[in-house]
Order: sequence, then structure tokens, then C-alpha cells
Amino acid sequence: MPELPEVEMSKRYLDSTSLHQRISNVEVHDSYVLERISARELGRRLRGRRFQKSERHGKHLFVRAGDELWLRLHFGMTGALEYLKHDKVAPKTARVIFRFSNSCALAFDDQRKFGEVGLIENVEKFLRTRGLGPDALEISFPGFKAILSKHRGATKAILLNQQLIAGIGNLYADEILFRARMHPASEAARLRDKDLARLFRATRQVLAKAIALKTDFNRLPKSWLLTRREKRGRCPRCGRALQSATIGGRTSWFCAHCQKRI
Repeated sequence: MPELPEVEMSKRYLDSTSLHQRISNVEVHDSYVLERISARELGRRLRGRRFQKSERHGKHLFVRAGDELWLRLHFGMTGALEYLKHDKVAPKTARVIFRFSNSCALAFDDQRKFGEVGLIENVEKFLRTRGLGPDALEISFPGFKAILSKHRGATKAILLNQQLIAGIGNLYADEILFRARMHPASEAARLRDKDLARLFRATRQVLAKAIALKTDFNRLPKSWLLTRREKRGRCPRCGRALQSATIGGRTSWFCAHCQKRI
């Protein structure tokens, strides 16, 4: 599932391929992914415009297409972007295709159709309406500390709560907690300042490293837990078998020896 690092890579991909080209047509192959807009309205409002710039907040990507008009993309579980040069055939699972006047196109590919495509007029208003928390890479330590300190519940559940901190999903939450040597079920309200500082550093480091490696799991450090999250997985630190538990409604993988419960 695309999390903050994957969406950041999609942002950079869109910026490098699809800006400043006039949109000649919008093809909607499956309106299921459209959010509060019809296929006809989406095409009418975007036709003749150009994507000017993009912004990311958490797992959401916003693409400006003119004054007070933004394309909003949420990638769900399997969403991705593919730039089609000239007459290259779009993937069979492309749900929306933005055709440019230079015969190229940008496809929103989404095999399982959990993604969302829509138009909004104001990014900040959308974030407030959805109640999304600060971006996980933009939040300051005082803000991070305030959120964790005043909410009860498992630390992992709070990291996953998009209304508190936007962008962290199940995979990277497990890695963050592993780097911080913290059990995912640790009670957030009981974390001391040094625990919070360690967790904050791990959050920034894990997300930044994943982006730097272009979210290529084959390039992740061998010391990371992420690629070992399976029944036969072993801790890259101590070699003990990993354990799993349902925390915050999601399956968590961790090393009970290296990650102590607080």
C-alpha cells in the first residue's frame, strides 16, 4: 500500500514528466475511483488546462491545474502513476488517463480500485475538512511530542492515525518502532521525553531513507525489519524469531527481545 515515501516518489515522478503540458482530454475508464465528480465534469474542468505544480500531504497528492483548481489523487492500496510517451498503450487497469496535446498521457493505474481521483478548490480547506493531521515529515518535535503525550492507546495505533499524523502506514510504522527499539503496544501516554525523541528521530530517518532509496525494497539496509515481516522472519539485530500481533486493527511485526514494552 502506498505510504508517504511512495506518494512522495509519485509526486516527483509527476513533476518530472507531466507538468506544463496542455490537457487535451480526460478518459475515465472506471468511474468507481472518482470522488464527488462525474467523468464528464472532470474532463470539462480540466480540458485545456495544464498541471502547474504538485504538493503532497501525508498519503494525498494535489496537482494544481489553475487558479482555485486542484486535482486530488489518493492511491489507496494499489494506485500508481504511469507516463505514456506518444502512443504507448495504457495499462489494462488504468482507471483515468489524462491525455496531453503532445500525444503523451498520464495514467492513474489502480488494480484494486481503492484509490480516489477528484477536484478541489483549496488544499488547506480539504485538509481541515478531512481532519488530517500534520505531515509526518513536516511535523516538529514539539508538535509530535504534544500529539503522543495527550492521546491514550498503543503507540503504533497513534502513528497510524491519519487524523493525528498523516502519512505513516503499517509497513513503515513497524520499521519506525523497530528503529526506536519500542514495542508497538507501548502506551503512548507513558512515553518519556527521551522515548519520544528517539521515536521522532526514527520516524524522520525511516521515511527519509525510504525516499532516498526510491522506495526500492531491494535496496533497503539489511539492518531493517521491513523485508523480514513474515512467519519465518528473524530479527536483523539479535536473530530471534519475529512475533506478530494485531495492534490498532493492523498486523504488527516486532522483536519481543529488542523492542521493550513501555
